[in-house]
Amino acid sequence: MKTYKIDNSKISEFTKRGNNRVFKIVAITTVTMSVLMFSIIRQKEVSAELIYTMFLPLLFTTIIIGLNYLNNKKLTSLVAENLKIIIDENSITKVIDVENDPRLNFLHRLAMKKAKNITKDLYYSKIDFDNIKSIEKKNGDLWVKAINSNAFNGENIILVPRELTNFEDLEKDINSKLK
Repeated sequence: MKTYKIDNSKISEFTKRGNNRVFKIVAITTVTMSVLMFSIIRQKEVSAELIYTMFLPLLFTTIIIGLNYLNNKKLTSLVAENLKIIIDENSITKVIDVENDPRLNFLHRLAMKKAKNITKDLYYSKIDFDNIKSIEKKNGDLWVKAINSNAFNGENIILVPRELTNFEDLEKDINSKLK
């Protein structure tokens, strides 16, 4: 049995990739709301009340989304520190054991509970080598998909991040078990 973890020096690289997606969503949302708001303001005879009515929700939304981004950034880092990919003779297993981490706050626990309800296999998933449908390399990561995988909710799919130590050895090990 072999266990692979993300090296501490690569945790920031892993979290940066995930956080960049969230940041893009935040930026697009904020810019879109601003453009819509200012297109209305440019119309003739706009009262100050209307400007405040539009500006304050934009400000509060931006603050809430920004705080959510910072919260997500910390959670992604905790996930990276606790991620393990375990390969034994018959299967590949992904384990993320963050439930007892004292650094989790209320929002992290809430996000984890919601994610577990939506995707059953987010924090623990195991695929037998006999049940592997495909192994795909996307953006340098490996996607191990079981025969009954569901790409919509990530069920029976194990994402093996490229930041794992000895990633090339892990990739060779998985491919050798399939033959």
